[in-house]
Amino acid sequence: MDLNVPKFNVFFLDTSFNLDTARSALERAVREDPSLADLATMGAGVSTDGMRVAGVPVGVDAWVKTFVAKKARSVITDVAKLDVVSGGLLHNQLLHFCQNARMAFLGRNAPTPLLSEFMAQMDDTIVEAVCRHGTGGGHVDWSPHLRKFANMKIQVPHFREGFGIMPNEGSAISAFYSATCALVVWLGSHGGNKPAQDFADAWAPGLNLSSPNSWHAPLLQALSALHALLLQDFKCVEWTSESDRVPAPLAVSIALPFVPPSVGSRNSPPLLSTVTLPQLRMLFQSTHEDRQGAEAPAEPGERNAKSPLQRTLTALIMSRWAKHEGALAHISLERSIEMFELQCQWSRITSKS
Repeated sequence: MDLNVPKFNVFFLDTSFNLDTARSALERAVREDPSLADLATMGAGVSTDGMRVAGVPVGVDAWVKTFVAKKARSVITDVAKLDVVSGGLLHNQLLHFCQNARMAFLGRNAPTPLLSEFMAQMDDTIVEAVCRHGTGGGHVDWSPHLRKFANMKIQVPHFREGFGIMPNEGSAISAFYSATCALVVWLGSHGGNKPAQDFADAWAPGLNLSSPNSWHAPLLQALSALHALLLQDFKCVEWTSESDRVPAPLAVSIALPFVPPSVGSRNSPPLLSTVTLPQLRMLFQSTHEDRQGAEAPAEPGERNAKSPLQRTLTALIMSRWAKHEGALAHISLERSIEMFELQCQWSRITSKS
């Protein structure tokens, strides 16, 4: 493998550095430390704003937003190029599985507050492309209420009689929350022969992962913000215990969101259950303590901490997505029944074929 030097950057997190002082500091470090001698001939770049690590932007908020905005504009440009595709099914699949999925990696690995604005722009572009291609441009004559209904049908999952082109603005919330929770759990359960705290110190130096109030890393602060958002806006419930000895949180559980059964359907979807989230302070567990008591039988009710399932949170978020509220209020019952009948007929035909 060849080393791509132009992509190699040294990122200075300290805000007191500018580009000149950062370059001077790098040159001084290379002269004083023989182990860094190879950097002298590489021409490595220097950055004080941010850098890309495995495709993920890391740095100050403004730099990360600029990076994400550029990626979103690239997707929006490519969505417009698909207008030349004549086949409706092929066009829909290219939008759904190719363009709509391009930002999913960033949604899972970059703090959600820095992405939401650009994710929403991309979601609007994809929904507009579906409507434009599917109606031949006739959608411009729709009323605002009908357009809101169409947007909802395009974005809700298949089990809710939708097209399943999930909005990245919403799915990024569950993706980032689940991935970051899993990271904290992983740091507490993969300490090798060392206590988990020693292992975590190597990955998150200066952080007490069992004390969310003291978190100052942007990634963990974003996790705390999303935790509060899920509790407040999406009515999740945080696991609590009245006992002095606090066991690990119960697993997250949720039923599929409730929607009226479509015409011809014999089974009604189950009712929405309460979503229980683990307390953030309980995600990190000491491997050292677990191993000391590994031979002791587990007490009733104690379970290992688990990060929430991403699909579970996505189902919850989409069932209470603010942009879909009121979408059915101004649509006539006759039109809704007609659309549901057509969808059910199509489902039966495809299942038989």
